[in-house]
Amino acid sequence: MIRILHTLRARDDERGVALVAVVGVGMVVMMLVATLVAVSSSGARLTTNDRDWARAAAAAYAGIADYQARLNADNSYGTHGEEAAPFSRDSGSKFSDGPGGNPAFGYRPEDRWVNVPGRDGTPSGGSYRYAVDNSKLTSQGAIRVQSTGRAGSTTRTFIANVRPDGFSNYLYFTNYESQDPSVSNETVNSTCGGQQCKVPCTSEYRPFAVGTTCQYIQFAARDLLEGPVRSNDQFRICGATFQGTVQSVYGWTKAGCTGTTPTFASNPTTSSTLTPPATIADLRDYTREDLRSTTDTPEGPGCLYTGPTKITFLGGGKVNIVSPMTVKTWVKGAAEQAGGFLTGGSQPARCGDVEQLHTPAGATIDIPKNNLIYVQNEPAVRSRGGQDPNLWSSSEYKREATACDVTTRASTATTLPSNGVGFPEVGSTNEADPTAGLGNTVTDPYGCDNGDVFVRGTVDKAVTVAAENYLYVTGDITYPATRSASTVLGLIGQRAVWVWNPVNQAKQPYKPANRRIDAAILANDGTFAVQNYTLGSSRGTLTVNGSIAQNFRGAVGTGSGASGYFKDYAYDPSLATYTPPKFPQPTITTYRVATQLESRTAYTASGAAVP
Repeated sequence: MIRILHTLRARDDERGVALVAVVGVGMVVMMLVATLVAVSSSGARLTTNDRDWARAAAAAYAGIADYQARLNADNSYGTHGEEAAPFSRDSGSKFSDGPGGNPAFGYRPEDRWVNVPGRDGTPSGGSYRYAVDNSKLTSQGAIRVQSTGRAGSTTRTFIANVRPDGFSNYLYFTNYESQDPSVSNETVNSTCGGQQCKVPCTSEYRPFAVGTTCQYIQFAARDLLEGPVRSNDQFRICGATFQGTVQSVYGWTKAGCTGTTPTFASNPTTSSTLTPPATIADLRDYTREDLRSTTDTPEGPGCLYTGPTKITFLGGGKVNIVSPMTVKTWVKGAAEQAGGFLTGGSQPARCGDVEQLHTPAGATIDIPKNNLIYVQNEPAVRSRGGQDPNLWSSSEYKREATACDVTTRASTATTLPSNGVGFPEVGSTNEADPTAGLGNTVTDPYGCDNGDVFVRGTVDKAVTVAAENYLYVTGDITYPATRSASTVLGLIGQRAVWVWNPVNQAKQPYKPANRRIDAAILANDGTFAVQNYTLGSSRGTLTVNGSIAQNFRGAVGTGSGASGYFKDYAYDPSLATYTPPKFPQPTITTYRVATQLESRTAYTASGAAVP
């Protein structure tokens, strides 16, 4: 190099030195450009991966939204799905209607994914597929959706719990804020052409119609409601504290109030109508041993009892049942019989030995977990289609015509007092004649062949108790101190759910004050109320930990607190996720996503299931 420089200098020519400098600078620049290109390419790859990662999540969410929309368009869409999809297969889900032409139920590599449309309707670069677990639809009212989104070579999977907007989502729900005239003995509304209060004066329902004699019940100053409340009517609020949302179709009023100003956690809002079913008769199908709706579910058929039935939850997963009129605890129909009449049945041990059910000691069984206990009225005589297996037959049973007594099979010759399970009470402090019209006591509530259930005790398994007529809460009904979140109790009385509050001949309550009920309560065609709430002195506090839904609002005490109970109602947060087994839903409802979280990826971008 030195010799070269000397030679160049000897020629007195600097062009060679400049050339070397230019070549060196060029090499440096090329190295810098190469580095920048490498960095830029790496950044482009990183940006693409980030975009695909976000798009895959968005596509999975779109899949959940698509399934939710299909449920809201068709409340029975939970019967659609693909049983062979790994998520559905592993949960034991059954789909009587199959995939129904929905390509999102695809689960094989060759099945196509559903594209997520962009703003202009063209594919956005994301796609999804989903599978459904409906195994807990009847037992817990929930559907699980596994949705996988795909963008480029990236896939992500999310699982959502989807459940209907049902009655147990609210601490308190009413269809009407007036009392049920069929149980409150209110007079006929002459301005409505002789119709009872429950019948609107016009084709359009108007709360507080002028001239009505219906009693509209108020929320009083000491009432505390710790959870969401909702009504299809108009609330009358004379005080009270609301610690959750307040929704109603017609708002609220304090007209005629003399109480204090109410306290709201947030401003009350208007809402759409949520309509209760007219009957719960279809629940009896869950006790049939010949229907897919019961035989294809993990819990199988529930238990059916006939006539007055006393139920005492004992804790430890046990329940004692007395039901002197029951013949068959599972029922079935005959295919050749028109109209689908029940003509047969059986007596499974899981529902109690029938001979023991007929005795005052009753039968102690395991609580039908995630299942239904249904108490029906004595069946009517059929003119065709055969005889219902639970029809009271003179060839096997004997009813004394002169008294409200039931005598069981001749082999036991056991006579039970009054309605067969001990009501009205007989003893030193006799319960007053329930037909005497005391306070708001209904006419002859303790009928011999009514589908009435009398319930109390400690419940530690998820179960629903439903009465075709009245359900009476005869003592505290509580959960244990430690319980699973899925342990929820449903109490249903089609005509009414009564808090039993008997009075003696002096028209004074004689049972201990205060009452606690841990349950989701529903009176779909009637009311939730306290017996004889206008008689005697204050009964203390009625504590409800759960939810209350009723067609007509029932009174639990007088506004002044002079008699009956004050309210202390708190929403059970477990009901936000779990619904009591077989709990009825509104006639029209919407489905919402209760929870959702990301899980292990279920499918690769090629559509193959990840083992």
